[in-house]
Amino acid sequence: MAVTTLQTPNLPFDQAYGPNPVTLTGIPTVPATGVIDADKYVLQILVNGTIIADLRQTPNAQGRAIFDIQNTLQNFVSPSPNYIEEIGFIGTDLSNSINESVAYQLHVGYEKNGLVTIEGESSQVYIDFGGTKAYYEVPYSAATYVPALITGAQAGCTSILKQANPFTDQKAYRLGSQITDGKPTWLLDNMRVYDHYVSADDMTTLSYYNVPSGTGPAAAQSIDAFVFWQYDGNTFLGVNPIYNTQSNGGGPNGTPGQGAVPDYPYKAITTAAGPKNFQDFETQTTHYYVATAPYTGAACLSTITGLADGSMHYVHRFNIIEPDCNDFPTYQFSWLNSYGFRDYYSFKKRKDRGVNISRNTYLREAADYNAGTYNVDIYDRGTTVYSQALEETFTAFTDFISDADALFLEGLFISADVKVRFNDAPGAEKYQWVPVALQSSSYTEKTYRKDKLFQYDIKFKIAHNLKSQRG
Repeated sequence: MAVTTLQTPNLPFDQAYGPNPVTLTGIPTVPATGVIDADKYVLQILVNGTIIADLRQTPNAQGRAIFDIQNTLQNFVSPSPNYIEEIGFIGTDLSNSINESVAYQLHVGYEKNGLVTIEGESSQVYIDFGGTKAYYEVPYSAATYVPALITGAQAGCTSILKQANPFTDQKAYRLGSQITDGKPTWLLDNMRVYDHYVSADDMTTLSYYNVPSGTGPAAAQSIDAFVFWQYDGNTFLGVNPIYNTQSNGGGPNGTPGQGAVPDYPYKAITTAAGPKNFQDFETQTTHYYVATAPYTGAACLSTITGLADGSMHYVHRFNIIEPDCNDFPTYQFSWLNSYGFRDYYSFKKRKDRGVNISRNTYLREAADYNAGTYNVDIYDRGTTVYSQALEETFTAFTDFISDADALFLEGLFISADVKVRFNDAPGAEKYQWVPVALQSSSYTEKTYRKDKLFQYDIKFKIAHNLKSQRG
């Protein structure tokens, strides 16, 4: 009997921050007695063909070995690139998931008398994103994030069998039947629509799993385009596709409809989606829809710019709101969400800024004892600042919010990677994102039922201190 894997992390993908168990069985035994004839199980984890971890464990009471490899995987995933919100400004509208994911393989075997024998070198590639999951989510359920396609009645045409969730913690949605102003004809009554309320200066992104399941045409192996439908009230302004190609920052297709099968790092794709970083935004737009389109043949009824079957993923609608004249400048937050990608929210009410000062001082003698005579001027310093640390701190407040927004904001309050865009910064700086450290050390959930009208506030400091001279 050879050593084999009895249990592995989930396919098509798993999350690195949570259990990622690998169970091995089949350690050599003496045929006549069944006594174990090896010292330890061996599990090797490889990234790009290089062994990044060599784990060994003696058999347990069942003759097996159980490893949880999450700590290893966490070292190979990281937050989105620092420029992710600005991808619409730098010539590309998309970003692959090279930062947010890791691809790895497992080799298994055993150790006897200090010698290692590898018996299984599987070609299976596992994918983990830098998201979190509960301690009991084994196996992890990824199905709701994977769209399903089928071949339509006409050869080469694509139909959407099942829509999927994007990688966002936003949960509140309405159905197409509840939308009464401008909407595309393909947006059916039973389709989910997730609303975003943004200003014309907001910069956001949306991230999606890029690999559909099902039996779609051979050319439909990934999202073929991210498509934006823009409206001025009930007036249709136009449709703008962003093709998911490598030249646009996505992939794996080199050209639309190429049919390349997504591999790492193309398992997930992020698109610029906010009014400011979506390059084709029309100034008179009141709202627009973002959908994901599969490839479909040119002769089909359903095309990239007019989907008969809707979107591969649930639709997102961005509603442009004008700021109230008595509102404060917007502070827009970007944070690492539970899937390892980015979510966004703008705080529009009161803002407080302060500076925490920590000084190191010493007492200097007023007179110079190396001088010719004892002499003291009134301006000669005694207590002197040798150095000081200046922490720039802020407090921001939301408007009165709903229970759904309150639940969504929990992700911000517990996130380990937060950035802020200051809408009151001068000139082009208002579109730059600044890393911050949250200072609020606890979070108390609020609901309308127990708090009626309620707001949230958040305390944070700039991740880099202000510079200061010596005294």
